[in-house]
Amino acid sequence: MKNYSSWISVCLLGLLAASVATFCDAIHVVTGTLSYPQPLWFGQAAWVFPLFFLAFVSMAVAYIALAKTLAGPLGLELSSSPGSYRQMVEAILTFAFCYLLSGFGNESPQFLGWVFYAGFLFRLLFTYERAFLALLALLLAVGGMLVEGGLGALSMVAYREPEIFHVPWWLGGLYAHGAFALREGVRALVLRKD
Repeated sequence: MKNYSSWISVCLLGLLAASVATFCDAIHVVTGTLSYPQPLWFGQAAWVFPLFFLAFVSMAVAYIALAKTLAGPLGLELSSSPGSYRQMVEAILTFAFCYLLSGFGNESPQFLGWVFYAGFLFRLLFTYERAFLALLALLLAVGGMLVEGGLGALSMVAYREPEIFHVPWWLGGLYAHGAFALREGVRALVLRKD
């Protein structure tokens, strides 16, 4: 990233996303979707918000680098241009809805997984620059499951239904929906030239 204001914008996106994710994670705790062995507040560990912040800042930086690298081959005119706050809010609210749905629907993990993956494919059909978004979603899904699985392996978090490497299989679908929010967040907050 070229300048100081870009880093501030990335950090603002990280704070916004971490706040939403921490709230949704608290719903996961309340619904018994997951638990922390050493909770500090609201059933969550002290590291939850800072880790979300670092994760979302890293995702934003990776998004910018990936979009720049693939702009030529994939023709990423929209994904690498300024976006709107309205699209960002819609994408974040949709992601938050999926996150909350996972809290209240996790007692049927296979059904929830099919809903998430089918819902993602449906959304993918109606979006722009689908190849890039599909790649981004795959990276978020696999990376997110590996990171959270690693936390589970270290006994830092425990899911109710740990089906694949300490996490439920629907988690990848949830992260895939996060690709829409990441794209619109970067476009609205980082690439925007007001």
